[in-house]
This record gives sequence, structure tokens and C-alpha cells, in this order.
Amino acid sequence: MRASFIHFADTHLGYEQYGVRERFNDFSRTFWNVTEEAVKRKVDFVIIAGDLFNKRAIDALTLIHAIEGLQKLKDHHIPVIAIEGNHDRSYYREGTSWLRFLCYQDYLILLEPAVQDGAPVLDPWDRSTMIGSYVDLLEGRLRVYGIHWQGAGTARAMEGMAQALAAKRDEEEAAGIEYRLLTMHTGIDGMVARIQGLPTMGQFEALQPYINYLALGHVHKPYEFAGWIYNPGSTETCSAEELQWPDRGFYYVEIDTETPERIINPLQKERVHHAEHVASQRRPFVRHDLRVDGLDEPNALYSRLEEYCQRESQKYVQDTTRPLVLVHLVGTLGFDAGSLDQSHMEEIVRRSFQPLYVRVDNHTNDQDYAPDDGDIDGRDRSVWHELERRIFEELVARDNRYLPAKEQWSTVLAQIKEQALRKDDPTQIANFLREKRASLLNNGNK
Repeated sequence: MRASFIHFADTHLGYEQYGVRERFNDFSRTFWNVTEEAVKRKVDFVIIAGDLFNKRAIDALTLIHAIEGLQKLKDHHIPVIAIEGNHDRSYYREGTSWLRFLCYQDYLILLEPAVQDGAPVLDPWDRSTMIGSYVDLLEGRLRVYGIHWQGAGTARAMEGMAQALAAKRDEEEAAGIEYRLLTMHTGIDGMVARIQGLPTMGQFEALQPYINYLALGHVHKPYEFAGWIYNPGSTETCSAEELQWPDRGFYYVEIDTETPERIINPLQKERVHHAEHVASQRRPFVRHDLRVDGLDEPNALYSRLEEYCQRESQKYVQDTTRPLVLVHLVGTLGFDAGSLDQSHMEEIVRRSFQPLYVRVDNHTNDQDYAPDDGDIDGRDRSVWHELERRIFEELVARDNRYLPAKEQWSTVLAQIKEQALRKDDPTQIANFLREKRASLLNNGNK
């Protein structure tokens, strides 16, 4: 038997990332690109391993975009086998999800086994009820099993699945099944640090004797193991975190049971498929950590940001697609972070990148603040004035621009505090501060 299929997951249709409407369209375009590839490559079927949608309650346009991609496959008689991910599930166990609706409309085959005592029940998918845990394709020579999102019950479901598959082996051989595929919406523990509670590799290995290809979704980081576990990653960039991983996309898989490929693998002596990971077409996404250590005033930071933008933006000159740009300020500032002009920094990025979206986030640390109180005992009210003066000096000294005149600035701060306690006119307080600032900064520059 020779056949081919495309396996993808985590398209998250309907995601309006950062509140930018064009990002909604980006996620749809990437999905359409994958379906067009399936038509172009003339595959025999397509696997969607969960999270077709970004949320359970979708709007009409999201549904229209999903149908537009699935209709291309239907027009070319390419079956789509799907499972529900955690983002696809209906709000109530008895409810109908939008994937179930698409199944009823004959756009896809939705696999969802009944679960008894935590273990899947392996019944064939019935076209009349549109319910079942597996479907046979290619004249009954290829079988696709599916398990929808199980959450905390995933490990138990996998154990039960291994037992159920073992019990099915004689039946499969009698039916002439040559290739077995299982799709699940889960990941392997430890692949991404922040995602906890997933099954371990050891738990996955219990499935290996009974299937040829395990099609995963859920974790947006692409990975594959031992010639039988495959996770394509998200088709679009769902978060800046994903930029640290290899290209995400989909798998194009060619099956050949007639001339199996020998591989060195203690778990699997031969492989009857070749899986090619294909990067999907995504909008450029730029993330940069801008170091601020050693910068004594805002203009120095602006200059460093502009230098980076002018240099890095040259990589995108030939790309007509406007990128998303996220800049993180990291390190220790030598001045008060409140002096930074957020709008000015974003404008610097816009001038160079012409981005679809820009954000500059401040993740800097403050300079260490530990006032030296000497022998002053704060419990003694008679020395509170001196303690206050020293604290003001320490606070002022954290900004290098005010450090040379920290004693004068501490006096100004004390006077402003007194004015505020007297409930003086705020305009007068602001004018007083403006005059003192101009005077002290000019003296400091002489």
C-alpha cells in the first residue's frame, strides 16, 4: 500500500492576537495555505489533531473561514479526520461543539471514543450517527484511531487505549489492516517547562507496539521521536515564546508498506512511512531583549533602541508583510523608569519596521536600594526628620541624573511633601517642582 496524508494541529482559528483584526485573518490564511498544500500534493487524507478553533464560542466569520478551508478538501474528495482539543470542546459535556457541527455538515469525520472506567471503547465510526473512535480508509487497509482532549485523565486513557489496541490486533490482521495511526491532543511531559502534568515518554511507549504513527497536537513546539511520535507545532505564532522554537507547521507523510525503511530503533525495527516537516507561512514576528545596563539617562536608551531597529529592520526590507515587533527592556536602569516615554519608544520602532503591531515592555530591575541608616533608630520620633532626609537622598541617588545634587533634591522632596500635607494648590506645587528641577539640573551640567 502506498498513500500520503497531512497532519497538522493548533491552527486556533478566530484568534485576534493583541486585539489586531488583521491577526484574525492571519490565522485563517495559514489554515487555508495548509489545505491548499493538501490539494496540491494530492494527499489521501488529512489529520487535524485538535484546536482547530481558538475558543469554544466562535463567531460567524470564524466558522465561515473554517468551512472555506474544509470545502477545498471536500471538493477534491480528501477526507478530513479530526479530534477535539481543549479549545474546541463544548462548554458542557452534553453540548455540541463546533467541530461536531462541522461533522454533521459532512466537512470532517470527528473521532471521539466513549470512555468507560477511564478507558476508551474502540467502536468504528458510524456515518449514520457520526460517532465512533476509529475509521478505516483506503479500502480498509489503513485505520485511524482518535482520542479527544482528556485533560487530567489523559494518562489513564492512554493506558486503557494500549489495552484496547492490543485486544484489537487479531481483528485488525483479519481485516487486512496494514497501517495504524492514532491521533491525540496531548503532549509529552517536559517538552515545555510551563506545561505541566502531561504523560511521560514511558507512558507513550505502551502504545508503540500497536500503531505506526502517533499524531499529536496541543503543545505548540514541534518535535518528533523514534520514527513514530510526531507533533507539528502551531501553524501560526500564538505567542512570542514560540519564536525560540524551530519552525512550526505541518507534516507531509508518505506511507509505503511494500518497501519499509529499516531504522536503528529498539522500539521499532522498521518504518513504513517518511514524514517531512514543512514550515507554514506565517507573518514575521520579531522579539528582542534590549539590554539597558550602563545607560544613565533616557536619551541613551532611545539611541540604543534606534540603533537596533535600524540594523534589524534591514532583514525585512524585501518582505511586504508587515511584522509584529515586541521589544523587552532588560537589565538594570541607571535612572527612574518613570522617565521613559513609552510613545516615543514605540515610534522609534515604527519608523524602522513599519510594523502591523508594536509593543515595548519594561522588564528592567531597579538599582539596589538599601539606605544606610547608621545608628538612627526609627523608633525614636526625634530623629524621623533625619531618617526621612536620608531616605530621600537614597531614592534620588538611584537616578544618575540627580545623583550629583542628591542633598538639594532631598530638601526639595521634603518641601513638596510639606506642601502636599498643607493641601496647597497642586498647580503651585507643580510650578515649584518645575523651577527647582530646571535650576538643579542646569547647575549639575555646568
